[in-house]
Amino acid sequence: MGHFFTAPSKTRLRVMRDGQAMTRAWKIPKPIVLVDSREQTPLYLFENHPNWFSGEQRATLKSGDYSVSGMENVMALERKSMADAIGSSIASRERFIRSCARLAEYRWKAILIEASYEEMKTPYFRFDELVTEAHPNAVCGTLDAIEAKFGIPILYSSRNRDLASEKAASWLSKHFTYWWLEQNGHDRVLIDSDGL
Repeated sequence: MGHFFTAPSKTRLRVMRDGQAMTRAWKIPKPIVLVDSREQTPLYLFENHPNWFSGEQRATLKSGDYSVSGMENVMALERKSMADAIGSSIASRERFIRSCARLAEYRWKAILIEASYEEMKTPYFRFDELVTEAHPNAVCGTLDAIEAKFGIPILYSSRNRDLASEKAASWLSKHFTYWWLEQNGHDRVLIDSDGL
Protein backbone atom coordinates (compact mmCIF):
# COMPACT_ATOMS: atom_id res chain seq x y z
CA MET A 1 0.00 0.00 0.00
CA GLY A 2 1.42 3.37 -1.01
CA HIS A 3 1.62 6.44 1.18
CA PHE A 4 -0.83 9.25 0.71
CA PHE A 5 0.24 12.56 2.17
CA THR A 6 -1.84 15.62 2.87
CA ALA A 7 -1.14 18.25 0.23
CA PRO A 8 0.54 21.43 1.44
CA SER A 9 -1.52 24.53 2.01
CA LYS A 10 -2.26 26.59 -1.10
CA THR A 11 -2.86 29.78 0.90
CA ARG A 12 -0.50 32.38 2.32
CA LEU A 13 0.90 32.06 5.80
CA ARG A 14 -1.64 33.77 8.05
CA VAL A 15 -0.89 36.63 10.41
CA MET A 16 -3.92 37.39 12.59
CA ARG A 17 -4.70 40.18 15.05
CA ASP A 18 -8.05 40.33 16.88
CA GLY A 19 -9.51 37.80 14.43
CA GLN A 20 -8.50 39.87 11.39
CA ALA A 21 -6.01 38.78 8.71
CA MET A 22 -3.20 41.34 8.57
CA THR A 23 -1.23 40.12 5.56
CA ARG A 24 -2.74 42.64 3.13
CA ALA A 25 -3.28 45.46 5.64
CA TRP A 26 0.38 45.37 6.71
CA LYS A 27 1.58 44.58 3.17
CA ILE A 28 3.57 41.56 4.32
CA PRO A 29 5.54 40.47 1.25
CA LYS A 30 6.19 36.95 0.11
CA PRO A 31 9.93 36.32 0.35
CA ILE A 32 12.29 35.50 -2.48
CA VAL A 33 14.02 32.21 -1.72
CA LEU A 34 17.76 32.09 -2.37
CA VAL A 35 19.36 28.87 -3.59
CA ASP A 36 23.12 28.55 -3.31
CA SER A 37 24.77 28.54 -6.73
CA ARG A 38 26.68 25.36 -5.78
CA GLU A 39 23.48 23.43 -4.95
CA GLN A 40 23.34 20.67 -7.57
CA THR A 41 19.93 19.13 -6.87
CA PRO A 42 17.84 21.97 -5.43
CA LEU A 43 14.53 21.39 -3.75
CA TYR A 44 11.38 22.62 -5.50
CA LEU A 45 10.70 25.53 -3.18
CA PHE A 46 9.18 28.27 -5.33
CA GLU A 47 7.91 25.83 -7.96
CA ASN A 48 5.94 23.82 -5.39
CA HIS A 49 5.06 26.69 -3.06
CA PRO A 50 4.27 29.92 -4.95
CA ASN A 51 1.81 30.74 -2.16
CA TRP A 52 4.75 31.12 0.26
CA PHE A 53 7.41 32.64 -2.06
CA SER A 54 7.32 35.37 -4.69
CA GLY A 55 10.30 33.98 -6.57
CA GLU A 56 13.58 32.13 -6.47
CA GLN A 57 17.11 33.28 -7.23
CA ARG A 58 20.51 31.64 -7.41
CA ALA A 59 23.11 33.28 -5.17
CA THR A 60 26.47 32.47 -3.65
CA LEU A 61 25.65 31.95 0.01
CA LYS A 62 28.36 32.07 2.69
CA SER A 63 26.83 29.10 4.45
CA GLY A 64 23.97 26.71 3.82
CA ASP A 65 22.08 25.88 0.66
CA TYR A 66 19.01 28.09 1.14
CA SER A 67 18.12 31.46 2.60
CA VAL A 68 15.76 34.33 1.86
CA SER A 69 16.59 37.63 0.19
CA GLY A 70 17.45 40.18 2.88
CA MET A 71 18.17 37.48 5.46
CA GLU A 72 21.36 36.06 3.95
CA ASN A 73 23.42 37.11 6.98
CA VAL A 74 21.01 35.87 9.64
CA MET A 75 19.43 32.66 8.26
CA ALA A 76 20.78 29.58 6.52
CA LEU A 77 19.34 26.15 5.83
CA GLU A 78 21.71 23.34 4.90
CA ARG A 79 20.22 20.41 2.94
CA LYS A 80 21.63 16.90 3.07
CA SER A 81 20.39 13.90 1.14
CA MET A 82 20.50 10.67 3.12
CA ALA A 83 23.71 9.60 1.35
CA ASP A 84 25.28 13.02 1.90
CA ALA A 85 24.35 13.05 5.59
CA ILE A 86 26.01 9.65 6.02
CA GLY A 87 29.10 10.64 4.03
CA SER A 88 29.44 13.98 5.80
CA SER A 89 29.23 12.33 9.22
CA ILE A 90 31.88 9.71 8.44
CA ALA A 91 34.10 10.22 5.36
CA SER A 92 33.96 14.05 5.17
CA ARG A 93 33.67 14.56 8.91
CA GLU A 94 36.32 17.29 9.40
CA ARG A 95 34.95 19.42 6.54
CA PHE A 96 31.39 18.90 7.80
CA ILE A 97 32.31 20.01 11.33
CA ARG A 98 34.02 23.14 9.95
CA SER A 99 30.92 23.98 7.88
CA CYS A 100 28.74 23.47 10.98
CA ALA A 101 30.93 25.91 12.93
CA ARG A 102 30.25 28.53 10.22
CA LEU A 103 26.53 27.69 10.14
CA ALA A 104 26.33 28.08 13.94
CA GLU A 105 27.10 31.80 13.58
CA TYR A 106 23.66 32.46 12.06
CA ARG A 107 20.71 33.53 14.21
CA TRP A 108 18.44 31.00 12.50
CA LYS A 109 19.96 27.84 11.09
CA ALA A 110 19.15 24.19 10.58
CA ILE A 111 20.28 21.10 8.73
CA LEU A 112 17.49 19.44 6.79
CA ILE A 113 18.03 15.71 6.28
CA GLU A 114 16.17 14.21 3.32
CA ALA A 115 15.29 11.11 5.32
CA SER A 116 13.27 10.25 8.40
CA TYR A 117 14.99 9.35 11.66
CA GLU A 118 13.58 5.85 11.17
CA GLU A 119 15.39 5.59 7.82
CA MET A 120 18.61 7.01 9.27
CA LYS A 121 18.50 4.29 11.96
CA THR A 122 17.81 1.47 9.46
CA PRO A 123 20.89 -0.63 8.52
CA TYR A 124 22.15 1.03 5.35
CA PHE A 125 22.63 -2.20 3.39
CA ARG A 126 18.82 -2.30 3.12
CA PHE A 127 18.94 0.68 0.74
CA ASP A 128 20.05 -0.30 -2.76
CA GLU A 129 21.49 3.13 -3.55
CA LEU A 130 23.66 3.33 -0.43
CA VAL A 131 27.10 1.72 -0.51
CA THR A 132 28.64 2.35 2.88
CA GLU A 133 30.04 0.53 5.88
CA ALA A 134 28.85 3.35 8.15
CA HIS A 135 26.82 2.38 11.18
CA PRO A 136 23.52 4.20 11.75
CA ASN A 137 24.40 4.83 15.41
CA ALA A 138 27.64 6.58 14.41
CA VAL A 139 25.85 8.77 11.87
CA CYS A 140 22.90 9.69 14.11
CA GLY A 141 25.23 10.18 17.09
CA THR A 142 27.31 12.63 15.04
CA LEU A 143 24.19 14.56 14.02
CA ASP A 144 23.05 14.66 17.67
CA ALA A 145 26.48 15.95 18.71
CA ILE A 146 26.36 18.67 16.02
CA GLU A 147 22.99 19.79 17.33
CA ALA A 148 24.16 19.76 20.95
CA LYS A 149 27.54 21.45 20.36
CA PHE A 150 26.56 24.07 17.78
CA GLY A 151 22.86 24.58 18.53
CA ILE A 152 21.93 23.68 14.97
CA PRO A 153 18.55 21.92 14.79
CA ILE A 154 18.57 18.70 12.76
CA LEU A 155 15.32 18.50 10.78
CA TYR A 156 14.58 14.95 9.66
CA SER A 157 12.17 15.14 6.76
CA SER A 158 11.65 12.60 3.99
CA ARG A 159 13.29 10.90 1.04
CA ASN A 160 10.19 12.03 -0.86
CA ARG A 161 11.48 15.23 -2.51
CA ASP A 162 8.08 16.94 -2.43
CA LEU A 163 7.81 16.41 1.33
CA ALA A 164 11.40 17.55 1.90
CA SER A 165 10.68 20.64 -0.22
CA GLU A 166 7.55 21.38 1.78
CA LYS A 167 9.43 21.09 5.08
CA ALA A 168 12.16 23.46 3.84
CA ALA A 169 9.64 25.93 2.37
CA SER A 170 7.58 26.00 5.55
CA TRP A 171 10.69 26.51 7.71
CA LEU A 172 12.04 29.33 5.53
CA SER A 173 8.72 31.14 5.10
CA LYS A 174 7.86 31.05 8.80
CA HIS A 175 11.28 32.36 9.82
CA PHE A 176 10.94 35.11 7.21
CA THR A 177 7.49 36.13 8.48
CA TYR A 178 8.59 36.31 12.13
CA TRP A 179 11.66 38.30 11.06
CA TRP A 180 9.54 40.66 8.93
CA LEU A 181 7.16 41.26 11.84
CA GLU A 182 10.11 42.02 14.11
CA GLN A 183 11.75 44.33 11.54
CA ASN A 184 8.51 46.26 11.04
CA GLY A 185 7.68 46.94 14.70
CA HIS A 186 5.16 44.16 15.24
CA ASP A 187 5.21 41.40 17.84
CA ARG A 188 6.86 38.16 16.77
CA VAL A 189 3.47 36.48 16.75
CA LEU A 190 1.61 34.93 13.85
CA ILE A 191 -1.79 34.52 15.53
CA ASP A 192 -2.42 36.65 18.61
CA SER A 193 -5.19 34.43 20.02
CA ASP A 194 -2.68 31.72 20.91
CA GLY A 195 0.55 33.75 20.96
CA LEU A 196 2.33 31.58 18.40
